[in-house]
Amino acid sequence: MSTNIIGNTYLTLKDKYNQMEDGKVTATIIDLLSTTNEILEDAAVEECNDGTSHKTSVRNGLPKPEFREFYQGVNCSKGTYTQVVETTAMLEDYSEVDKSLADLNGDCEQFRLNEASGHLEGMNQVVKTNLFYGNKGVNHSAFDGLANRYNKINTDKTSIGSKVIDGGSTGDENTSIWFITWGTLHTHLIYPKGSKAGLQHTNLGEVTARDKDNKLFQAYRDHFKWDLGLAIRDFRSTCRIANIPTDKSALKSVALIDLLTEAYYAIRRFSKTGKTIIYTNETIQCELHKQARKDSNINLNLSEYEGKPIVKFLDIPIKCCDEILNTEEKVSEAA
Repeated sequence: MSTNIIGNTYLTLKDKYNQMEDGKVTATIIDLLSTTNEILEDAAVEECNDGTSHKTSVRNGLPKPEFREFYQGVNCSKGTYTQVVETTAMLEDYSEVDKSLADLNGDCEQFRLNEASGHLEGMNQVVKTNLFYGNKGVNHSAFDGLANRYNKINTDKTSIGSKVIDGGSTGDENTSIWFITWGTLHTHLIYPKGSKAGLQHTNLGEVTARDKDNKLFQAYRDHFKWDLGLAIRDFRSTCRIANIPTDKSALKSVALIDLLTEAYYAIRRFSKTGKTIIYTNETIQCELHKQARKDSNINLNLSEYEGKPIVKFLDIPIKCCDEILNTEEKVSEAA
């Protein structure tokens, strides 16, 4: 299982903007977003191959070669595939600042960007939440997230449910631990074909705005647009440990190390060409940090990743994502 891609065979969203924008305001925006969304530093990103949609094939059956003898032929075998179409969603917001206030500052553009930081953080939280819990059946304008796909426990190895592990909770307030393998052959983000990697900033200049009492004033307006989606090329390289209780007394009885080990072996054979990261919320990360301090847990340890202190399991970084809920419903076995 790899945590680094040899030869840097894919780019993250941050990489894309560092190459495309050359220090312009949109690159600054992605830097601001990535400070509170580490997924943007990890996730592979790929341009859609069909406008705002991405068509891909998922292998669900291997070719069947045959032994042969001299002067004896064999059948021409082929694997079986299922075509999958992933779509992108449009997330938009506007920011306005009073023109007179902005003009008082020496760097008007930077002041406007600083004032827009709340809007950017709001977009950031919506994206992170949707990556895990997006459901087109509930919000047709969004895209399907991970939890809506890894949503049943199934022993059938050809089913995505075979990569959902039961954490054992019988209650209805649970959380999950995610082993996500990023890569263009694994799980990755997508953005519309021909766009600037999906994230756009438009300076709309000076406009006449209205205050809360509908009175007029001059303002500077900015438009932020983020088009993105999620594609899973190989479901076997990502795993969800579901049904982990969040009640402190119940959590103490959960064998987290055993569950992590089970998830590790569930994806180990399929994740070697990708970059695997473990994501948890603060509740679970705090518990794992405590366990990492115990000398007996040799597979779970405090280490360093990209110059930052971090908890690792079998050398896989464990990162905190607060958008992973403590109130998940119990994931059931497939009927």
